Amino acid sequence: MEEAKRLREQGDGGGATAAAEEITKPSDNAQLSDKEIKERNDRQRFADMLENSMTSSNGDLGDGYYLTVEQENENAEAVFKGINRLYEGDPAPSSPFTELLNIDNGEPLGQGGMKRLVPWEGSRSASSSDFMIVVTDPRPKSVELRTAMKRLAGALSADMLAKCVVINTDTPAENRRFVKKNFSEDSGADKMTVLTDEKMDWMREYTALGEKRFSISMFILKEGKCEKIAREVEAESMTETVKNAIRGMLR
Repeated sequence: MEEAKRLREQGDGGGATAAAEEITKPSDNAQLSDKEIKERNDRQRFADMLENSMTSSNGDLGDGYYLTVEQENENAEAVFKGINRLYEGDPAPSSPFTELLNIDNGEPLGQGGMKRLVPWEGSRSASSSDFMIVVTDPRPKSVELRTAMKRLAGALSADMLAKCVVINTDTPAENRRFVKKNFSEDSGADKMTVLTDEKMDWMREYTALGEKRFSISMFILKEGKCEKIAREVEAESMTETVKNAIRGMLR
């Protein structure tokens, strides 16, 4: 979270986020402090979320939404209360990826591994404008996360699975055992990247630990920003959440 805040403060307009830049003119920003700009941006974000919640109150995942009404309301309440977490449009820091462990050898990805994984950092396997889907759960040996992984593996194309990164707190050895036992080489699931965050540093930076309880979170990251975020996602709805979020982003 600290790096995300630093990136936000280094943005154009002397500390304004992209969302703040859209709702304020440069001349207005020049008269406001960074704190005032952020507060103004947060108020606008809350208003937008409230409007979205009202207009989609009769919808659900089956209607093409990627957030349930409960998730939308919880997110709007978090903005209103000023809860310190990442929101859609916020910077997606790259450096936390360097400390994630490769489950094949147990070693940190490092700068080289991070750049190979993260599209906007120079990944050779993807263009810089490509996106990545991150599914994370801090609970050890999470049955819900493992169920979500199986559902994604059975529902997404190989191209989409190649964009998926699963981050958990299990040891590399435990992750290897699970992947070997549950996913055959021809299942397509081998396209999915599984990484270990034993110290939960990545999860802490991306505010994926939850304010009330541990649960599954889903992030779609693109060009250094959090494009879509869904928190407290149920395993049974993970596939629809991911598919609908991607459709919404690509419209």
